[in-house]
Amino acid sequence: LEYMGIKHVKITTIFPHFTDTGLVNGATVKLPALFPLLDPVWVADQIITATREERNELILPRATNYFILFIYLMPCEVFRRFGKLMGNDLMKTFKQTRKHNIGDE
Repeated sequence: LEYMGIKHVKITTIFPHFTDTGLVNGATVKLPALFPLLDPVWVADQIITATREERNELILPRATNYFILFIYLMPCEVFRRFGKLMGNDLMKTFKQTRKHNIGDE
């Protein structure tokens, strides 16, 4: 937008960890002390605050900030293994709550 000369529009990019909603119903987290399922009300409050403060990005939970540089410097295969160790396979415990008709005709 800046390159188009639009200066009055602000954007805040949100990077939340898994939020405890129906989307991740039944999912479990390996390291809940570091990366808990986030409370949706708290996430919404954080997003509103970040937007009002005109922050460029919001990363939740804040503990994630300490891992970002480390993660970007990892080779892809090491990142995959690290993610698995840290609980990035949380969707394995996901319980589908309704039938999806994707691709059905």
